[in-house]
Amino acid sequence: MSNRSFGWLLVLSVIGLFFFAEEIFSVFGMALGSVIELSVTLLISLFFVGLVFFVVVTVFGSVLLGAGAAFIALILSGIGFFWPLILCVLVLYFIFRKPKVSRTG
Repeated sequence: MSNRSFGWLLVLSVIGLFFFAEEIFSVFGMALGSVIELSVTLLISLFFVGLVFFVVVTVFGSVLLGAGAAFIALILSGIGFFWPLILCVLVLYFIFRKPKVSRTG
């Protein structure tokens, strides 16, 4: 690539950045915010699962019971974390399923 075409490319990039900087930065900010939000939520839910395991093992003295309680806490935190997705999937299932037709009539 010649110096002249590189110069035009640089000028067009600066002009594009001048007009679309807000959109570019908002996309990067949205992506970074989503990653941070998911990470913090995952860490908090894993903290509560570990806390449930610790409390159950401490109170009842059984590691198997503690693992079961931690597994139930993990399932419930997963449902709490993904309930909008689960709700959307259920709505789509009920909209697009084929109803069973009874031929006894």
